[in-house]
Amino acid sequence: MNLRHVDAFRTIMLRGSMTAAAQELRTSQPSISRLIAELETEIDLRLFERKAGRLRPTPDGLAFYREVERSFTGLENLASAARDIRAFGTGRLRIAAMPVMALGFIPRCIRRFKERFPRAIISLQMGNDGTVTRWMSSSYCDIGFVANVIDIPQVEHQPIYVVPGVCALPPSHRLASREAVHARDLDGEAFISLSLEDGARARVDRVFEDAGIRRQMTLETPFSAAICALVEQGLGLGLVNPIAADDYRHAEIVFRPFRPQVMFHGHAMFPSRNREDPLVAGFLSVVREELAGYQPKPAEDRRPRGMAP
Repeated sequence: MNLRHVDAFRTIMLRGSMTAAAQELRTSQPSISRLIAELETEIDLRLFERKAGRLRPTPDGLAFYREVERSFTGLENLASAARDIRAFGTGRLRIAAMPVMALGFIPRCIRRFKERFPRAIISLQMGNDGTVTRWMSSSYCDIGFVANVIDIPQVEHQPIYVVPGVCALPPSHRLASREAVHARDLDGEAFISLSLEDGARARVDRVFEDAGIRRQMTLETPFSAAICALVEQGLGLGLVNPIAADDYRHAEIVFRPFRPQVMFHGHAMFPSRNREDPLVAGFLSVVREELAGYQPKPAEDRRPRGMAP
């Protein structure tokens, strides 16, 4: 059995007759008939039968066709990848990121990256830290962005930011006029918290425990972006990653520096073999450049871009 045999069989199944298959493959009907006879002999299956003058696949033929289609899907994917490589060089960059980066920050980085690599094809997937890590371990993605890292074989990680969180408040809140919000200010306030699986949750809770402050823990979510959305609905206030705050700069939310500072962390992950990949290195460079705007300046409280004065 070779590819010509399988191609003839598949074309008959798709076109409905040997005559149509012969026209599609630019050969003769006897040639197609001979290929099918050789294939049936080789695999010891009867693939077709004639009923009322028409060629119909047997149950074995239908079962064999399902397997052929699976194989051809893989071949078509390879052909598509080859076309991409011819057209775009290294071609495709597959990115996975946690929501705080995937919703607004990474798209901004992609825009800048496309200015440098205009012909690159980019895939962006969003997931929590565990999902992104699993994608990286299976080589599903070329670069990933997470808050909390887990060491896995053949995958490297680098810290890319440590930034102080900001307090998100409804504009009508009594604390909205403050230049900064302190932990003591939130005693008895309805507080929207990060979920326990987020590493920043423990750091936030510790600040309030050390200050002896009791919040009303009304809601919790694993995502800073979701906290912002809940604050916008007037359901409370919360402490969020400033990258998420930047995505909500046009919303009905006020962001203020928080004291004492609670730091939010971010890391980049990539397979070790991709260390020298120009697309991975180029995108990571853009990410670091974009993150520079979030780093606090010495002896200065710098609000995220878009934060109300």
